[in-house]
Amino acid sequence: MEARLRTYFTERGLSVRDAGDKARHIDLFAGAIHYFRLDRESWRPCLRAMRELGLCAVDTYVPWGVHEQSGFSGSFDLDAFLTEVKAAGLVALIRPGPHINAELTYFGFPERIVADPDMQALSGRGTPVWLPAPPRMFPIPSYASSAFRAEVGSWFRRVADIVAPHLAPAGPVVAVQVDNEFQMFFRLGAFDQDYHPDALSWWRDYAGDVEPPRAWDRDDAERCLSWVRFKEEYMRRSLAWLTEELGAAGLGEVARFHNAPPSDPALVSLPGAAEATGGICGMDFYHRASDYDIVRRRARYVVGSGGPLPFAPEVGAGGPLWLPTMSATEQRHVLLQILAAGVRAFTLYMVVDRDRWYGAPITTRGEMREPASWLARLLATLREVDFTGLRRRADLALVVTRAESRAAVATSALDPLTPVLGEFLDLGRGGFAELSTDESARLHRHYATQCARALDLADIPYLVVDEDLGAEALARYRAVIMPTQRRVDRRTWAALGTASRAGTRVIIGPETPSVDELGRPLADDDARPPPGAGFIRPESLDDPDGLARDLAELALSLDHRLDDDFTAPEQAHIHCSVFEDEAGRPRLLFVGNGEDNRARAEVIVPPNTRLYDPIGETPSAVTTRGGTARIDLEPFGMRLFRLESGKDTP
Repeated sequence: MEARLRTYFTERGLSVRDAGDKARHIDLFAGAIHYFRLDRESWRPCLRAMRELGLCAVDTYVPWGVHEQSGFSGSFDLDAFLTEVKAAGLVALIRPGPHINAELTYFGFPERIVADPDMQALSGRGTPVWLPAPPRMFPIPSYASSAFRAEVGSWFRRVADIVAPHLAPAGPVVAVQVDNEFQMFFRLGAFDQDYHPDALSWWRDYAGDVEPPRAWDRDDAERCLSWVRFKEEYMRRSLAWLTEELGAAGLGEVARFHNAPPSDPALVSLPGAAEATGGICGMDFYHRASDYDIVRRRARYVVGSGGPLPFAPEVGAGGPLWLPTMSATEQRHVLLQILAAGVRAFTLYMVVDRDRWYGAPITTRGEMREPASWLARLLATLREVDFTGLRRRADLALVVTRAESRAAVATSALDPLTPVLGEFLDLGRGGFAELSTDESARLHRHYATQCARALDLADIPYLVVDEDLGAEALARYRAVIMPTQRRVDRRTWAALGTASRAGTRVIIGPETPSVDELGRPLADDDARPPPGAGFIRPESLDDPDGLARDLAELALSLDHRLDDDFTAPEQAHIHCSVFEDEAGRPRLLFVGNGEDNRARAEVIVPPNTRLYDPIGETPSAVTTRGGTARIDLEPFGMRLFRLESGKDTP
């Protein structure tokens, strides 16, 4: 990814180039504040409180619909707000949409935009596609519509006229987001949308002069699967033209990013979004502590697949009133879970209170609420240990593939309802694939889930890597595990072979694929497994302990770092993540409890190692006897410890 003229993302955060071409580093610890929802007099005390909390960056939407109705004066004066941001010693991430959600009516679009038939996405029945979002459902726009694209270009130019003078290095604006949570407005049903005439023109560019399918047809599976795959191209193409419009408007010289909504990795492609925007792509996290396994997998996907900087653009600090309640304590555990996976940048959303929200740590008057003290201790600790310069070792990768997942979407009994609903309903280890009428697609998801659980049981550090990253990325790992059934993407299959020949150990199975992503037979040469590939045993589906032993043996055969330090023997529900500095010295330890009850973890630590909890209600050392630290954990809880050399505590 090329460096931007003014700002660019690095593995540690964000760099700002000054006039002399020297780079200034910024740890990207941000908080969301919506200037347009506050009285103008509240900006300064709220920004000051954010600075005192330990945040360095302000994240704010620039809502199209609000400004079209109310202009840019008074409490809506974006120019004045950015001036206040700079005066507070903060930098700014701006998010001009056009889609912003933010619990605004019409998700921030002007009413005239969503009401215009020329701009509306169409269903397979030729009717507008409605989003049943509080407080008022609305027809969603087609991102392929030329009329919509022209309007967006005008909106971006209006924003750029105000923002351009505030771009870094002279101004505070260091990054711009390209759209928001691009997932076709959470309506990912295979044959739900988009059948707008301009979208069908994109389809013909992609597939040739053939009609798109409007329902699953087993006898025409290739065309149906091609349509589901095209929807991924639709999203990439949309993000690409939005990026071009931002550049044409004058906002192309700062770093760009995108945020995927909370999703199963099979339903998004962080590398695809990053490539389309020329930036990075992260994922949002609005979860309860009981979503422990889900958060672990998604956070590892962000670290393994999102770009040079693992970024969580929205981490819940409070939440909207119409979602399940998430307590401040639960959200602390989720934030620590994300950090324990290796995420090195995040935005607390929301950090300042507003309408249609609860639980923000800062009031609209700039006063601190109870959660703020814990956040301040956490941010101070991250800086003290230089967290963005630490690394968590992970030599194994679990590969996300979509050939079977597309088939699960195409054959879903839920269609045209979105597979996102299938994930939300918690249907079992197959997630949305449980509702597929295709056994191969359903079993693939089962094995993928089982492999993740087995790696956790074996206490093997791993990342979740997207197939879209290709052979070069896979070859960086000493071993990759890719569950396979009947189908496989031809490019991914070739990439596995390349990585295997480069020395990466490849584990596939339980089946060797026989057809490609569109159901076309693989030729004999193409169907051969990667050289030296190992296989997942079919019986592993119902034997997680056995699969964990198999994977542990794999790790040992690779001379993987599986020493006894920082492990919890005989406590499979206890998970440890160790972060080391450049010299290989352990500096931070995260310890998590994957069960719905309190636990006392017994973690083996090296001799003369002191564990210190700097962020608890009362920062304190942990008792260590005989090389074992005894750590009390809440249900689905996570704790952070500084590691210091010294004698065991008595």
